[in-house]
Amino acid sequence: MPWPLSNDQERRRLERAFTNRNIPFDTPGFYDHPNFLTHEQKDPRFLELYARYIETRQYGDDYLANAAAKIDIAANALVSAVKADGRLGACVDASGMLGRMLDRLGIWNYVAKATLTITFPSGSGITDRYFWSFDEGSFAAPHAIVVAPPFGVVDVTVRHQIYEGSEGDYLPPLVMARDWLPAKWTPEDLANPEIRAALKLQGMSFDTFLQRQNSSMGDVMRTLPPRQVKLGDTILKYVVVAVGGTIEPLEEITGYKPSNRTALQIFEQDIFPKIK
Repeated sequence: MPWPLSNDQERRRLERAFTNRNIPFDTPGFYDHPNFLTHEQKDPRFLELYARYIETRQYGDDYLANAAAKIDIAANALVSAVKADGRLGACVDASGMLGRMLDRLGIWNYVAKATLTITFPSGSGITDRYFWSFDEGSFAAPHAIVVAPPFGVVDVTVRHQIYEGSEGDYLPPLVMARDWLPAKWTPEDLANPEIRAALKLQGMSFDTFLQRQNSSMGDVMRTLPPRQVKLGDTILKYVVVAVGGTIEPLEEITGYKPSNRTALQIFEQDIFPKIK
């Protein structure tokens, strides 16, 4: 099955943009190239071009089969490490680790900050659960995932968030969505009810609020399409709102150490031997 987001015209446009800036684009992880970093320092949104390139590239069947096998090994190893550690809400750290691991394995990928809307089975009696971009409190992202063809979503922490009651029972340990559907975002996906109610009282449309609050978010949602994953009778909607990742190379990721193991140790002990 071909990668559904391939777009030859957009791919060529991006390749011209990289070529004009003397940025080689032939290997995964080229966002670490000095020329890329120079432009990223000038334009914090430059990393969005890398993500867009991942989504618009064409991938051969052999690559996709090989990538799927390696992603499966890496993602499952990281899920096991996060589960053993027991920390909840580690999506940003864990997804950043996975992105760097896949770079090391030569797998095209990018890390996305995303909202997540969970629709539970109708018979469960559980109302929709939201991870909003606009909400109370301070957080690095509402949620974080990895996009790595052939998977439109790789979510290694969906089960390891803070849930109420039996919500977590309806979620898998790992989401690796090869089959997903394009979706449309709604204000309910992005902002909590209090914010939406306040906008209504002010007579302000959500589009106007979004433009004033975070205009780049609208651009990202247009170029990196929302995606819906159906897992039995549970539906997960991911709306990519920003491109993230980990600045440090794999060897230097030490902020989050599941069960006191660094990202490099997990890679060398649990992933690379199975790849070999």
